[in-house]
Amino acid sequence: MKTKILLLYFLCSLTFLSAQKQYVLGNVKNEAQDNIPQTYIYNPRTEELTQTDISGNFIIAAIPSDEIRVVKNGFERFSVKIAVLNFTQPLQITLSKIPFEIEEVTIAFKPTGDLKKDLAYFKTSAKKEKLNNEINKYVLGPMTEVVPQSKVPTSFAPKNYGEGQMNILGLASALQGLIGNATSAPNTTPNYAEVQDFYRRVKDVIDLTYYKNYGLSEYDFEIFLAYADQNQSLSKRFHKNFNRVAIDTELKIALVEYLKTHKVGS
Repeated sequence: MKTKILLLYFLCSLTFLSAQKQYVLGNVKNEAQDNIPQTYIYNPRTEELTQTDISGNFIIAAIPSDEIRVVKNGFERFSVKIAVLNFTQPLQITLSKIPFEIEEVTIAFKPTGDLKKDLAYFKTSAKKEKLNNEINKYVLGPMTEVVPQSKVPTSFAPKNYGEGQMNILGLASALQGLIGNATSAPNTTPNYAEVQDFYRRVKDVIDLTYYKNYGLSEYDFEIFLAYADQNQSLSKRFHKNFNRVAIDTELKIALVEYLKTHKVGS
């Protein structure tokens, strides 16, 4: 009789314990270990649905072997089976971002990674190179046309009391020019690191909107920049004496020839 009573008490105790709810505490973060608020936590067995708070924390009722599902817009879905251990310490969940699909782009030029080989792809004929150099000299050279000037006739000009005397300001200016020419760095062939640093600097200061209007994406501009450098020795001439206005002018000149022989914006 006593044995039956003890057995009945034991079964009642098991029923009472199984009826008690157990809760799992957890936290949801992204791959950068930032807390993710408003993430859905779902238990299919109980159909209970909850959300993480502003700190990424949540609490949900569960029992061992329950499968908890974690859903957040923009992240990969995540599921985890609850173990006994999860009732004694917080459940740490890390969600991964869904990768963005990039539209396929057909690239005619396939870089090899070897700078010399890649630049050889853009090498133009000697005739075109000569023409580019002549245009470049013309644009950057002094004006050849005579500009009308308003001058006072010498008979009506005021007397110059300093005529015949040494021009101190002119002498100082000439001396300063000589010193500047002596101290300016000569054009030297840059190494690979200096070329790459020059390319990065050009992309930082040049307005790429102008080139985008001609159908050049940021990647196309990098290829074009290597082309312009190959034909006009930009990195050799400007990597030490960086001149944004001169570089911008030469790039726009090079763009005219580049668009004749390269298809962009496809």
